Amino acid sequence: MSAYVIVEASVRDKAARDRYSSLAVPTLHKFNGEVLTVGPWQVLSGEPAFENGMVIRFPDKAMALDWYRSPDYQALLELRDAALDCRFRVVG
Repeated sequence: MSAYVIVEASVRDKAARDRYSSLAVPTLHKFNGEVLTVGPWQVLSGEPAFENGMVIRFPDKAMALDWYRSPDYQALLELRDAALDCRFRVVG
């Protein structure tokens, strides 16, 4: 069953975000991850916490977790934290 990583984020530093994105997306492909959508949230109910969202599909939850825990992705966390205020969740 497919699993989805849901990313909620607000940009702290646009240049850092662009660099992070250019490095992070190739790490997804190693685990058959696919960005399904990215952009501003439209809040339907509740208080907004972050400005933007992303949905990433993986073949299964194990692949999603393997990607997140991979050395290639973990090496980007410092840059990610400079670029974004964010929350990552996995479902599926």
